[in-house]
Amino acid sequence: MNIIIFEDPLYRNFDPISLSHPTFTLLCGTSKIYVKWLTALKARSCTFGCRPYLAQVLTDETKFPANQFTEGDTLFINGRFVPSAETLKGIKKLAIGDGAVIDGDLAAFRLVIDKRLGADNPLTRLYDLEAFQQIRNLLKEVKVSGRGFKYLWEIVDYNGSAIAEEFADFKNGKSSGKIDPKAALMKKANIYLAQGVQINPQVVIDASEGPVIIERGTIVEPLTFIKGPCYIGPNCRIVGGKIREGCSFGPVCRFGGEIEEAILLGFDNKYHEGFLGHAYLGEWVNLGAMTTNSDLKNNYSSITVSVAGNSIDSGRMKVGCFIGDHTKTGIGTTLNTGINIGFSCNLYGGSLFIDKQIRSFSWGTPDSLVDYRVDKALETAASSMARRKVEISEAQRALFKHIFENNR
Repeated sequence: MNIIIFEDPLYRNFDPISLSHPTFTLLCGTSKIYVKWLTALKARSCTFGCRPYLAQVLTDETKFPANQFTEGDTLFINGRFVPSAETLKGIKKLAIGDGAVIDGDLAAFRLVIDKRLGADNPLTRLYDLEAFQQIRNLLKEVKVSGRGFKYLWEIVDYNGSAIAEEFADFKNGKSSGKIDPKAALMKKANIYLAQGVQINPQVVIDASEGPVIIERGTIVEPLTFIKGPCYIGPNCRIVGGKIREGCSFGPVCRFGGEIEEAILLGFDNKYHEGFLGHAYLGEWVNLGAMTTNSDLKNNYSSITVSVAGNSIDSGRMKVGCFIGDHTKTGIGTTLNTGINIGFSCNLYGGSLFIDKQIRSFSWGTPDSLVDYRVDKALETAASSMARRKVEISEAQRALFKHIFENNR
């Protein structure tokens, strides 16, 4: 059976991260959503259905085809849902023409593709509301139990539980990191250290309330406190500070200071002091020294977030910040509760950004924001990526230009 993992019309709810990433590539717990599905279905590969401007970058990153559908019996999976035993049980029972519905939303469906699909076929445009509804109208709906997300803060809320649930995938492996005798590890049975992990002296890892997973090649420097549940991806460097519960870090991140219930997608830099909490950061974000976000209002009321231009009541007392790829902050930058910051911004000035939403390619201080020229943004991105020995590709350059022209 062919497997297609697609993004549906609610991808806009995951801005600013979804400006440059399909929903199924979001990190949740210990892996990206599409990886969870491949693991759960015991599949080695899949095809992606996504907005056309994301296809080449996605294929370059994953080596899987995007928007190239083949003939045959095909399982379509909505990439803003995560697999569970109940969901898999329901999906495996789907007959051809059936659609699995979770809490009123279409999570998966099964159809036979009997010919090569043209660009006008709605199956190739499931991110479009009209096309998505056309396909849904053809299906016999079957109620299934499971979990999906409609907003970034829901992923942040669930993240700690996801890490705890997925620890079983690690605890049967051999923990092989190098631990200095002057480090303190609490409840070692809940700690997994992959090969090449280095835990230096005066590090405290507390897994008494949730597991801590540290992937290969990561170095934890002295005076670091890590509390589980926490997932730290490969080749990261932790430079001291307090890493509290509910955090996940993608590959090649550098971080310190105080971080709580935050997800960093990868290649991010928060090297200095400052607080980051209840937040979701894209890739290649750099937070200057003492950058701090608020995640709680003084009156403890529910936090409203600007999502794709709409004000949404999160229904939550704690919501921090959401920051798009390649955005950078200067020293002393402070961020308002529930702020949404777009792709490739450069913010500085040492004072509070009170806006609820800052559009992509913004440059300046809270009182003076102007357009960030795309050629200059690309120069900065290339320099930043080169520091991690990554060369910016032509597909990534095209991605910058598309977002600059269509999402400001």
